[in-house]
Parts: sequence; structure tokens; C-alpha cells
Amino acid sequence: MPIDINAIIYRFLDMVLWPIFGGLVIVMFIYAGILFVTAQGDPSKISTARKAVLWAVVGIIVAFVAFSAVKLMREILGV
Repeated sequence: MPIDINAIIYRFLDMVLWPIFGGLVIVMFIYAGILFVTAQGDPSKISTARKAVLWAVVGIIVAFVAFSAVKLMREILGV
């Protein structure tokens, strides 16, 4: 029985990488929320919290684009 490397890679992505990514996104948003709560009206701390939220959203967008690119390439190549 031949080993299907593609199946192993996609199983790894689905079972390991995406759950880790999801957990990191949740942690980042919780961290940003804590920054907002502890800012106490300080403009520099609020700016830091906004940047944390922005980078969390950017991370999500990059991950979805990467996921979509992999799916698109699989469709184009017929894999």
C-alpha cells in the first residue's frame, strides 16, 4: 500500500496546524482585550491595544489567503 504524502500533509494541516492557529487567534484577541481594559484612558496604551487587534485581524486574513491559495493551486493542478 503506497503512502500518500498529500493526504498526510493535509491531515497534519487540518488536525494540528489549524487548531493551533485558532488557539493563537483567540489568545491574541484576549490579550488585546486585556490591554483595552487595563489602558484606563491612557492614549498610548489604547493605541497599543488597537495595534494588537489590528495585527490579530491581519493574521487571520493572511491565514485565510494562504489556505485559499493552497486550495486554488490544488484545483488548478488537479491534485
